[in-house]
Amino acid sequence: MEPRVWVLIVFVAAFALILSEKVHRTIAAWFGCVCMLFLGIAMSVFHKCETVASEAGGHGIFAKFGGGGTVEICHSTLEGMMLHWIHFDVIGLLLGMMIFAALLEVSGFFEYVSIKAAKLSGGDPWKLVVYLGTFTTLLSLVIDNVTAIIIIAPVTLRICQKLEINPIPPLLAEAILSDTGGVASMVGDPPNVMIASQASGMDELADLFGFNGFLLRLGILTFIAWIATLGYLRYYYSEWRESKPAHVEAILEEDEWDCIEHPMLMKTTLWILGATVVMFSATEFLHLHIEIHALALGGAGIALVAAYPEHEDLPRHGLMHAVSEKVEWHALLFFAGLFILVGAMGNVGYLNELANWIFDNFGSDQVMLAVAIIWVSAIASAIIDNIPFTAAMIPVIVAIGEADPSIDMAPLFWALAMGAGFGGNATPIGSSANVMTVSISERGPNPITTKEWMRVGFPVMIITCVVATIFMILFHGTLYSS
Repeated sequence: MEPRVWVLIVFVAAFALILSEKVHRTIAAWFGCVCMLFLGIAMSVFHKCETVASEAGGHGIFAKFGGGGTVEICHSTLEGMMLHWIHFDVIGLLLGMMIFAALLEVSGFFEYVSIKAAKLSGGDPWKLVVYLGTFTTLLSLVIDNVTAIIIIAPVTLRICQKLEINPIPPLLAEAILSDTGGVASMVGDPPNVMIASQASGMDELADLFGFNGFLLRLGILTFIAWIATLGYLRYYYSEWRESKPAHVEAILEEDEWDCIEHPMLMKTTLWILGATVVMFSATEFLHLHIEIHALALGGAGIALVAAYPEHEDLPRHGLMHAVSEKVEWHALLFFAGLFILVGAMGNVGYLNELANWIFDNFGSDQVMLAVAIIWVSAIASAIIDNIPFTAAMIPVIVAIGEADPSIDMAPLFWALAMGAGFGGNATPIGSSANVMTVSISERGPNPITTKEWMRVGFPVMIITCVVATIFMILFHGTLYSS
């Protein structure tokens, strides 16, 4: 058997183990990484000298088609090469925003917002869905949707338990609306961060895929898709909307300001977070040569330094401990493991074969090629997490551009952002935010089942991808072109 077939076997086995949920997905991913390491040592299956796209910026993007635009990079050790496959810029951005979220959660800010939303709804279940879903979406524009769900979902569950209403509709709405809304922001969805990271190293695309570029080109599309999603949720949960909470007075009588445990910490963190988000956009106008993950980590570091809780029961070392506990370290390790698994597949040539298949079947028409990427990305992201799929597709798109330099790669990257973002809604494993939502729902008496999620999420995927297809056909040569 050809040695590289073992790489495919390990890759499939690792994903099967992840999807089976027999063991924690982080353990499953790193088990696959260890197997890849043993394959590299025992069978020398990996090539230490890699032909990478010269615009890739050192992220391990493989493009072994003929022609120019590539450079060969050699690694002294197998371990060094495998670490090179990890997108540390993505992990850095997620870590920075998780630290901001942890500081705000410690201050009590998010519980304040959730109770305020419940009181504004007046006990109306549908208004609660709209308020919490909208807030989570807006939050997903400035921090990643995984972190947004980690913060909002537990509080939502608590509010629903107080009101004695089924928490599944608001939890599902928060996840699906944040997934949908996050498509419009470079930092709202991890796949967008990865796409922007790749484009930043490509001269012809660097100015298109910045913070402002995502809002400009995907903002209106996402807003229409978001409204359509909200409309379907309203239709699907028509009976639930008519339910009357049993203890609405309990929430209405709560004072949301009592949830703010550390006002100064909240104000300081909000100011620094606001300044960091402004810098995301300002770097493009000012042409500053600083990456967005550096801004996120730098802002988080300043926020930690500036955090002086006035409460005696939370001294400085206690704050750091509380923040560290709330950072999802296992999620960051999971993403790192996925990058290694995908990097292994690219190193032995499977990604280029996929690129050839897509190019051979759709390459004759650039509009149809972009539409095909939307739907292939959506379907694949529904089956596996959209983060590893995006990591696999980025080098595929680069390879397609290497195969035919006349193809404009900008619409293909926008198509990938649309498909991966909207397709993640279809199943509970389609995005990391979905997985987190299901996990949090299991703390209550009504956990979200795969069947229930797909009844809502799959139609939403179809609706939003149809909207994306229409936009791509209408604006392929203008808004989405380089």
